Amino acid sequence: IVPGLMVQIVMYASMGTGMALNTDIDKGVFDRFRSLPISRSAPLIGAVLGDIVRYIVALAALLSLAFALGFRVKTNPLSMLACALVILFGVTLCWLSVLVGMIVSSPQAVPGIATAVILPLTFGSNIFADPSTMPGWLEAWTKVNPVTYFVDTTRALMLGGDVMRALTISLVAVLVMHLVLLPLAVRAYLRRVR
Repeated sequence: IVPGLMVQIVMYASMGTGMALNTDIDKGVFDRFRSLPISRSAPLIGAVLGDIVRYIVALAALLSLAFALGFRVKTNPLSMLACALVILFGVTLCWLSVLVGMIVSSPQAVPGIATAVILPLTFGSNIFADPSTMPGWLEAWTKVNPVTYFVDTTRALMLGGDVMRALTISLVAVLVMHLVLLPLAVRAYLRRVR
């Protein structure tokens, strides 16, 4: 379950960016930023980079506890690059959080909307259960859910198994989500901070 929890913890950690940006805009922090000699994109870039630090801390805490409880990586030490893939997935979801944070009017709405997106992705995946034990409609959903492939890749890298198919689908999913979410999030951000 640890590789699945790695993906899940980063998904939930990604919600903070949109909420923080929305709060800063709501409280007038961005009005102060306009008077400073900084790029308009600097607060957004800073928030995303801060999220990467948040992901690293969350993964370190999870893996420290998992190792203390007996979890062991069963492949080579380079398989810990699975953490980099999980962080990449988190950055992708960070753009979703930014988009939601820029669209909604209050910071309190961000977690609710983000959770409505993240819950079906989390519980409709193979993090907690084998898809073959699920009802047919849910098993079909897990086969198209990108979270399933990130979990499969992380498991294969850390515990062994075929990694290429899941890794390829994961990287394509990241690329597609970035191509869709990044421009939408940046556009919504620039519109909101004018």
